[in-house]
Amino acid sequence: MFMKILQAECMKLKRKGLWLLLLLGPAGVIGLTLVDYSVRYEYLIQQNPNVWEGLFHEINITLPTAFLLGGTILASNIAHVEYHRSSWKQLLSLPVSRLSVYTGKFIVVMAMLLIASAVLLISIIGLGWWLGFGLPPSWKTLFVYNFYPFFSAIPFVAIQIWLSMLFKNQSGSLALGIMMSVIMSGMGDLPSWFIWQWPMLVFSDYRNTYMITGAIIGIFLYGAGAFHFIRKDVA
Repeated sequence: MFMKILQAECMKLKRKGLWLLLLLGPAGVIGLTLVDYSVRYEYLIQQNPNVWEGLFHEINITLPTAFLLGGTILASNIAHVEYHRSSWKQLLSLPVSRLSVYTGKFIVVMAMLLIASAVLLISIIGLGWWLGFGLPPSWKTLFVYNFYPFFSAIPFVAIQIWLSMLFKNQSGSLALGIMMSVIMSGMGDLPSWFIWQWPMLVFSDYRNTYMITGAIIGIFLYGAGAFHFIRKDVA
């Protein structure tokens, strides 16, 4: 039954064309980085002789913001599809638990972000090859820089899904997600407990701490959101 819930959620999002976002997000990050290297190639190479480390640094400028914006859009749309069709009562009258419904939507959003991260991984390798850097010297480093933002952003995504599932008007949750994405990208000196900043802090020396803490806090916030959703009237 739970697999059918996941399939149904995927079909709903497919009709909205959101799968295209899985390509547009990585394409935006790679496109901006490519433009940056096209304009300042010699300068960037001189700044960091380790060309792959320099490439990761430039991608870090846009990747966290793109990740948070993508999570905001996906979380809002996966909840809005039920409000738009006024199908909450019909969905919740089926022989499935509210926990399964909430968990299904959470998993679908996280899976789509994970797929986008995988697409970005392939794109980064292609960009490095295009720039003449050859293959990455360390696959472990490539994995860390590419997938750690995914784990550190789980608390943010959990909050966005929680808010999007509770309110019919999506303007509030969208505004919060967009505002926090912009604040995070423009204010690097925010305190380290500010969870919206964790996708950027995984590029610091404490990347393991923010990745693990993000995963733990994210699961806790998912549980809190599911607990609240089970007990709240939704129509």
